Amino acid sequence: MATSLLLRGGTPASMSALVDDVWGDDPPSSALGSIRTYVYRLRRTLHSVDAGHIRLSEGGYSLHVDPDALDVNRFEGILARARAAQVAGDPARGSAYYAEGLALWRGAALAGVPGPYADVQRTRLEELRLASIEGRLTCDLERGLYADTAADLTALVAEHPLRERFSELLMIALYGSGRQAEALGVYHTISHALRENLGVSPSTELRKAHELILREELTLPRPRVALSPSAPLDQLPAELPHFVGRDAEFERVRQLVDSDDRTSSALTVVVGGMAGGGKTAFAIRLAHRLADRFPDGQLFADLHGFGPGQAREPADVLADFLRALGVAADQIPAGAPGRAVMFRGILAERRIAVVLDNVGSSEQARDLLPGKGGSMAIVTSRHELPGLLVTHQATPITLGPLSTQESKRFLAGLFGARAAAEPSAIADIAGLCEGLPLALSVVGARASYRPTTPVAYLAADIRSRRRPLDAFACEDDHSLDVRAALSWSVRTLSPDCARFLYALSGRPGDDLTAENVAAMLRWPVSTVEAALSRLVRVHLLRESEPGHYAMSGLVRAYAAELFQPEAAPSQADGLSHPVLERHGTAS
Repeated sequence: MATSLLLRGGTPASMSALVDDVWGDDPPSSALGSIRTYVYRLRRTLHSVDAGHIRLSEGGYSLHVDPDALDVNRFEGILARARAAQVAGDPARGSAYYAEGLALWRGAALAGVPGPYADVQRTRLEELRLASIEGRLTCDLERGLYADTAADLTALVAEHPLRERFSELLMIALYGSGRQAEALGVYHTISHALRENLGVSPSTELRKAHELILREELTLPRPRVALSPSAPLDQLPAELPHFVGRDAEFERVRQLVDSDDRTSSALTVVVGGMAGGGKTAFAIRLAHRLADRFPDGQLFADLHGFGPGQAREPADVLADFLRALGVAADQIPAGAPGRAVMFRGILAERRIAVVLDNVGSSEQARDLLPGKGGSMAIVTSRHELPGLLVTHQATPITLGPLSTQESKRFLAGLFGARAAAEPSAIADIAGLCEGLPLALSVVGARASYRPTTPVAYLAADIRSRRRPLDAFACEDDHSLDVRAALSWSVRTLSPDCARFLYALSGRPGDDLTAENVAAMLRWPVSTVEAALSRLVRVHLLRESEPGHYAMSGLVRAYAAELFQPEAAPSQADGLSHPVLERHGTAS
């Protein structure tokens, strides 16, 4: 009876209503007397603790207590604040309120209280509790906390297999965590359960979520975050003081940026080319040149896709980017999917250039790209990244060797007055470097430490090397060797493809076709075509015209060293191809 009076919140209850609340349709003959006895005892208890009072009114009773003394009142008040915060677009505050309200619960509501009225209220309060859980988890999804929310929802769906909203939220959480197949599996499970147990089909909302996930078109909630004030965002490394060429490539990207003003999608440019071809220097210079077009700043990350060291995880890079953008550490979601949603949401309202250097694969870069809005991404990789061309309609920019004139201008900037005094020697070095910026830079660095050495002597020294790549070694940093740079491209090849590259290195002439290589190696033409295509994709060959391929002399020299144990000092530095060492020489 006390429950009936408390939950009415001071509204009078008649004697007959109280009898119905306690005993329902089958009250005992002593029901009225029992009610009066309960009231008497309750009044004495309340008076002894000064917790409220009972009034006799309209043939019944009303109970008056401090509203905050009743946990259900506090819960419903907190629930109202949580919903208001959610409607106002503040999921973090909404989630906190929901959690505060749910913390008031200690097991089932009205546990052990008998009577029809208690049964009805128990059902109502349990529904409120479940709705609060749904609200908190919805807020967490809006914050991008997909992985954590998926873990909570998995247990809830097992406990409430026919509650469609829990299954819908779990599908969204799994999809946001990159687990599309599992999200679709949740739909099939509840669809089967609904038909088997209730004979009904899933709701319209659940079917729509399933269709969008199936087509990979579900729009994930974009979290709103409070950004702390920060210094101007400029993470770009400094430009090289001596940079030549690439004018056509710069102009092409500038035109793309101009046309991008008329679209709603972010521009993505993939800069490819041979190892040591100046991709990083080009991307950095390009981002500096376009700085006025992206006034909200520039982000930069080396993803270590190739070279020594561990390739960077997208989740870690996203955390760095979000901190740089002013997101507090406790607001950064736990996993890459949630961080990616937050990152794209912030960039959608800004104009920022994102430079992703040394990317190993399309998958490594995908979560780091802007979505809608006026931002852009500049991605560099020594591999072609066709995945980004498909999923983001990225524009490929391939950097070939510098021309002879560009190479001489490059060397002139490094050699200074000596270049003008010995133009023929400069031209000789330019030819030996084959237009590769890294090779030109290594030679220029060596020359800067020998300011009195004639350029002709340096050119003769390069030409006289028994192992050509020794001339382009950087003694104090092997990662800057031309040999080292090429080794990291070769490491990505299969054993058969690496052996194929070695076989090509011994073929005279620069014009390679699938037919003449197949005849030389006695391989099927289709196999040779696939191997040639693979070498082009990693920029160890270039297709001079359709069906005709050329190999750089520097690549040829490195490939020739691969199976010669005495040839390449890179083996001592751990830079040789481990697959080749296991397989021995080519037949």
